[in-house]
Amino acid sequence: MRTDVREVFSAAAAAYGRGNPLLAIERDETPRLLPRLSGRDVLDLGCGHGHYARLARARGARRVLALDFALPMAAAAPPPAGVADAGRLPLADGCMDVVVAALLLSFVPDRAALLAEVARVLRPGGALVLSDLHPAASARGWRRSFEDGEGRTRVIDAPPPALAELRAALAAAGLDVAEWREPVIDERLRPEFQRKGRGDFAALRGTPLLVTVKAVKGNRP
Repeated sequence: MRTDVREVFSAAAAAYGRGNPLLAIERDETPRLLPRLSGRDVLDLGCGHGHYARLARARGARRVLALDFALPMAAAAPPPAGVADAGRLPLADGCMDVVVAALLLSFVPDRAALLAEVARVLRPGGALVLSDLHPAASARGWRRSFEDGEGRTRVIDAPPPALAELRAALAAAGLDVAEWREPVIDERLRPEFQRKGRGDFAALRGTPLLVTVKAVKGNRP
């Protein structure tokens, strides 16, 4: 992971999620792709405050682990939680049924390594559910910004992968796309734009904001 990204997330940990319009859509869309979690082992990768770890527990998961590369983020997640590089997971082969990687890919330089690690720790038939900023929104100026503990806005230059690149990387890792969605900026975000004093909602409405994917590990080694 890039040091600047780690520093920003560490500084923003206390205020993470506060007034973040991207999460207003992401946390509505990503759960729609989750498979049944009851009785399953779930990894919340790039967990932030552990939103999906908590959701997995609420849905009856057997074992839930939260991992993040920024210690202050992992410390805010429900235990067990720890610090780890997404490209070198400290986990055994085939130990998870579901991996959730929400809004993570943009911040990982070696996305192929991340997806290979996810495939390694998933059992055959296990699922990766991921979300990320859509390249179309990025091209129209949407940036990943976070408020730090002192109320300052920090912006990270972290362009998302091109859609063709993402599809190719999933296939190379042995992860077969089961569902692929591209949610757009819609009425759910109008209050967030108003709260921020932004006047460009009408101009951006209908722009793909996210890509959300469920991919399943096949039986190949």
